Amino acid sequence: MFFIFGVIRVWFDWRETISVADPFRFAETGAVWVQIHFGSLLMFQPAIERYVGPWLWEKVIFPVLLAPFAPIMFGLSVVFLLLAKWKARRA
Repeated sequence: MFFIFGVIRVWFDWRETISVADPFRFAETGAVWVQIHFGSLLMFQPAIERYVGPWLWEKVIFPVLLAPFAPIMFGLSVVFLLLAKWKARRA
């Protein structure tokens, strides 16, 4: 599923860069989140800062939101594939 999300996002990023005649670039994770549901992002930050700590938002979550979305999805798909193979080998 993560791989499919990554492929779909690459297609949207490619289509967007072709339409404005810019060089190809990946969309940031935060920008994709804003496009999907802006309100949840506005609620997520204060909740994390209040109940967990501002350090988590500043050191972990905010840098992830600035990272490109598609490579993160591809990375997650590889991680879950390896976990599935590891679990199958143990069973």
